Amino acid sequence: MKKIKILLLFVILFKTNYAQDIFTARSQGVGANVTISGIVTNGDELGPIRYIEDSSAGLALYDMTTNNYISSCLRGDSITVSGTLVDYNGLLELNPNAVAFVHSSGNIMPSPQIVTPVQIGEATESELVQVDNVIFNSGGSSFTVGTHDFTSNSLSGKIYIRTGHPLANSLIPSGPVTLIGICSQYTFLIPAVDGYQILPRDSADIIQSGNLIITSAVTQSNITNNSFDLSWTTSDSATSECNYGLTPSFGLTASTLGNTNNHSISINGLQPATFYYAQCYSVNGNDTAFSNTGIYSTASNSTGEIRPYFNHSVDNSVSTGVNAQNITTYFNDTIKAYIDLAQNTLDICVYNASDATIGTAINDAYNRGVQVRYIADDDVVNSMLNNLDPNIPIVFRTPVPVAGIMHNKFLVIDANSVNNSWIMGGSTNWTNPSNLFNDYNNLIFIQDQALALAYTLEFEEMWSGIFGSNKQDNTPHNFMVNGKHIELYFSPSDQTTSHILEVINSVDYSLEFALLDFTRDDLGDAIIDIHNNFGTNVRGIVESENTTGSEFPSLNSAGVNIKSHTGIPHTIHHKYAIADADILASDPILLTGSHNWSNNAENNSDENTLIIHDHITANIYLQEFTKRFNEFSSTSVINDFIEIDVNVFPNPSFGQVNIQSDLRIYSINIYQEDGKLIKIIKEQSFYLEGNKIYFLKINSELGTIVKTVFVK
Repeated sequence: MKKIKILLLFVILFKTNYAQDIFTARSQGVGANVTISGIVTNGDELGPIRYIEDSSAGLALYDMTTNNYISSCLRGDSITVSGTLVDYNGLLELNPNAVAFVHSSGNIMPSPQIVTPVQIGEATESELVQVDNVIFNSGGSSFTVGTHDFTSNSLSGKIYIRTGHPLANSLIPSGPVTLIGICSQYTFLIPAVDGYQILPRDSADIIQSGNLIITSAVTQSNITNNSFDLSWTTSDSATSECNYGLTPSFGLTASTLGNTNNHSISINGLQPATFYYAQCYSVNGNDTAFSNTGIYSTASNSTGEIRPYFNHSVDNSVSTGVNAQNITTYFNDTIKAYIDLAQNTLDICVYNASDATIGTAINDAYNRGVQVRYIADDDVVNSMLNNLDPNIPIVFRTPVPVAGIMHNKFLVIDANSVNNSWIMGGSTNWTNPSNLFNDYNNLIFIQDQALALAYTLEFEEMWSGIFGSNKQDNTPHNFMVNGKHIELYFSPSDQTTSHILEVINSVDYSLEFALLDFTRDDLGDAIIDIHNNFGTNVRGIVESENTTGSEFPSLNSAGVNIKSHTGIPHTIHHKYAIADADILASDPILLTGSHNWSNNAENNSDENTLIIHDHITANIYLQEFTKRFNEFSSTSVINDFIEIDVNVFPNPSFGQVNIQSDLRIYSINIYQEDGKLIKIIKEQSFYLEGNKIYFLKINSELGTIVKTVFVK
């Protein structure tokens, strides 16, 4: 036994002494074979990667094999590990070539370095850091998978939340916090000089100061052309106060009497179609809780007309009064007609364009004295731009300023005009014939000055050369357009996915979606949850069934009524969803824009998304969706077929229930009489407790049918 102990001690000493300090190891660069020792600073909350730190530096460990060389390493383990240094999108990593040797566990973490956002870089890479006085830009919303911006003493930084992270879907704090995390990097730039971000490990890494905490987002409501309300909640009863003004310096204040946990302030005496900065705060004794500074818009005096268009057939049989317009081969002429309206300014932000008709309209606008500006992506052909007047200024997003592409498809006409301000949104690139005529697309034009000015703010940011993850959340998000609530979000700065989730989670009765790409797990899981609710009907069309990470297989296996468009002529290029169309009491919603439901759209690419709370607009898009969905097969025939071919027996039953069908049954949702979901099964023969009524939601290859069974 003594010999074994001596041998073990020798092995430990040998491994430790053989190891280099991490700083020396890092300095050898990519391709070097090194051995290092240190304390592991994270567990599987960050996925398969581990970070290790000693007194000199830190380093990322990533096992590219299936050997599980580091998978068992826990936060606080003291380890020695050998491997090869590699570069992964700017992050220096060690790929282990053997199982990490664990000396001890439960060790005290290295103390985080207190840094400012500008000090987050190569010198702190893979080390624990701490940033004080952090204010998240989207305080009050939820942490979604992806990056989230923050400021600290006017300096900007980012954190990253991965799928399955402990913070995912939790509330983003409003007001200042202390942020702890591991400094990491993800960039496509060569040399890798950007993309630095902090990785918090769990809720303990976000420390809120004071006892009084703002516990919700600041929400805007009752928007008029000269006022709006701001509301929030706090952990304890406190005052309701607000600083506001035309600049981030504010200059004006508002307050209401009394202390409360539920706060609301009316801001009055404002100007139409004007943006105001506001910071709400509450005071309880010596404790003050501040919200993040937001930007809010009043309503305009514009007409608020909303005009959607489609380039393929629609089904007007489901119209509730306003028929959807299929303008087929007139998409380019329609865009030209709106460009012809421009009198003063024309700002265009379109990913790719090749149409001569639209190009001529742009030149005509310039020649009649309209100020024309154009933003495009440099990663595509954009042949139309070669025929524009050489004096028209064009800004390109180059392939690698940051990750992603300039994927927007919007234009802004006469933003400063009350009645001639128009925006164009939707999914359509200006490519002839592909996107304009062949692929399934939508256009939407809205006449509203406030909305046009918000698009102009986003345009100005990109016009100055700021794209992708370098952009800030600096536009209003809520607008009242002719009595209709419209939300507007730009990616990747505005956490658009969290707002798509809000739309999905708001569904009471029905959800339809038509998407080119769908690869977000959180959105897929939310749709499955909605599908599993009793009394909801979910239908979807996805173009890219076989892309890496596609949600189609999981949605399909969960019984969601989803159709793949893969292999069918012309592409479903839409990015829209419809919630509770025609159910006025349930807030019908239409969501559309350029944003695919993907990580790249959320975190990297320049995108825009409109969320329109309006039953007319929702129904117009439902007419397009119904036509597309029924092209796969006839709905009426399917439902009749299911009624005939799905048999539940015996009914009434003494406990044993059987389902007989020639159809492939994906899953069966079993609900109590009150609509509460009991369980989801795949077996077609099962036992239920007696003296109860059950509802069976049977998800088959041809759709969903609900059956009732009584168990004696």
